[in-house]
Amino acid sequence: MARNEGRLIIITAIAGVTILAAALVTMALDPIQLLINYNTRVTNNSFMFNMFQKEVEGAHLSLYVFNVTNAQEFMSGEDHSLNVQEVGPFTYAEIRQNIDIDLDEEAGELEFTPNMKLRFVPEQSVARPEDVIVTVPNLALLSVASLVSSLPFFIRNTFKLLFSTLNCKSITTIDVYSFLWGYSDPLISQAYNIVPGIVYFDKFGIMDRLYDNKTIYRMRVGIRDEDRFSIKTLKKYMKSDNWMNERALESYKYKNTYEGAAYPPGLNVETPINIYRLGVCRELNLEFHGTKNMEYGGDAWIYRISNETFNRDCAAGVCGMMDLSSCTYGIPITMSRTHFLETDPKIYERIKGINPDPSKHDSHFLLEPNIGISLSTSLSLQMNMKLGDLRFSDKTEMFSDLVLPVAYIKVVQQDVFDALNGILRTIHITAPITLISIEVTMFLIAVAILAYSGLLLYRRSKCKAKKKAYAKLNLRQNLPLIQCQVTKT
Repeated sequence: MARNEGRLIIITAIAGVTILAAALVTMALDPIQLLINYNTRVTNNSFMFNMFQKEVEGAHLSLYVFNVTNAQEFMSGEDHSLNVQEVGPFTYAEIRQNIDIDLDEEAGELEFTPNMKLRFVPEQSVARPEDVIVTVPNLALLSVASLVSSLPFFIRNTFKLLFSTLNCKSITTIDVYSFLWGYSDPLISQAYNIVPGIVYFDKFGIMDRLYDNKTIYRMRVGIRDEDRFSIKTLKKYMKSDNWMNERALESYKYKNTYEGAAYPPGLNVETPINIYRLGVCRELNLEFHGTKNMEYGGDAWIYRISNETFNRDCAAGVCGMMDLSSCTYGIPITMSRTHFLETDPKIYERIKGINPDPSKHDSHFLLEPNIGISLSTSLSLQMNMKLGDLRFSDKTEMFSDLVLPVAYIKVVQQDVFDALNGILRTIHITAPITLISIEVTMFLIAVAILAYSGLLLYRRSKCKAKKKAYAKLNLRQNLPLIQCQVTKT
């Protein structure tokens, strides 16, 4: 009987300690985050990997063009400033599919080619771009003039004569579609033939530069928990049948940089985050700007583009803007905040019609840190041309030393709340309540079992004490399992 009682004490003690340890481990490990990490892993046939291969409609891209309203007065010198007025939006949906995917689980990397198509969205646009006529600076002329402005005197004179022979106009009237997607210009064709190593393009357009259909990108990202979807390298190739055997036109390495849709799960505030967009070779640095309580019960994190992004080129004389000339083959294209928001007004002192408004022109990113997804994005960037000394030609001298706003884009991510609302509510409301209930129940059960085990041990020790006492009196004993009874004979 005593042996059975001892076994029961040991069994109940082990059970109580085991349940208590399980409750404490559950509290320490955060099983909800472990489940999130597991379900968002990138492996063969996983949910995330299958989603990664599907064609999806992502962000909507709205473009606004700066229309010139005093072309004649500016070119004649009557007006020292260029007056502009924004026209738009012209909105396109980005449709993306990742192709030629190479998953290397051992190396923890995923390599692929992003394939992007655009679909015009008329209901979100002021009109079809083919039907809207604008007056804009001749970007083809200004690009060629900028590229040759630092070349020897005789080459500049050759182009000065070419500008006059072709009767190039510094400000032209054109439909928005041609302005966005490129138009053929006799000057570009001639320049391409004269200096093909400097002028590589045969047409010029804003979207044509951002979505260059003559090139393809090869991107490599991480897939481990700590660097999931972080861009490691990006290479740009000319399209051809054997492009993979060719040398990359451009090659970049990035750190802590993402495309803005997915991030590593379990982010913390100290995690550095940069954003990259195809067509813009340099990353945008983000900084944490607080939290926002969401309807699903958790807090989303708010990020904005840091001032560092637009001031890191100050040493090169491009302050308040990002210099993109290194990835636009020398064309002096820069990126700034829209309407030069938070930029020194001296930069646009010769441009009238610039009205920076944070409520319209600022950018923000709303992230869900547990899963590592973007809940909403509003990215607004302006394309400019930072023109230098163009006085070698009367066609371009009025644009000398001018920062010329060309157009701006506003990228808005499609709403994901409906699709994720149930999952987020489970993560932030249902699962924590259920987990706490389980932990409390396990703790109470463990305490009850350990208390019972202690009670058994206490009663057993009392029985042993009584046995010893009666043994001295030569008394006979009858000791049941739980209750100790002594009978005299």
